[in-house]
Amino acid sequence: MKDDEKEKKLISLLAVRRPEAFWQRQRNAITGAAAQSRGSSRAWLLAPAAAAAAVLVVFLARLPGPAPAPETQIVSTAFLEHLDLLDDMDVLEAVPENEL
Repeated sequence: MKDDEKEKKLISLLAVRRPEAFWQRQRNAITGAAAQSRGSSRAWLLAPAAAAAAVLVVFLARLPGPAPAPETQIVSTAFLEHLDLLDDMDVLEAVPENEL
């Protein structure tokens, strides 16, 4: 244990000491360079995303909407909903099978 402590003390004595102003300048230079590189990299990342979004909007705008349902089917469905099946069996037999 004593050898480890002596070695650590020797390394700390031999280490180069810098004033606090030096380290502050280093921190400022690093954070300034990081902020500049981060801003330009964000622009390059947003450009492809914006282009992909524009292509998606154009693609979705060209898709046809849902086909309108034929009105005859809607009318016959409404008719069958209000039909009393037990009293009007002859009317029910007159309705074509494909509309049931």
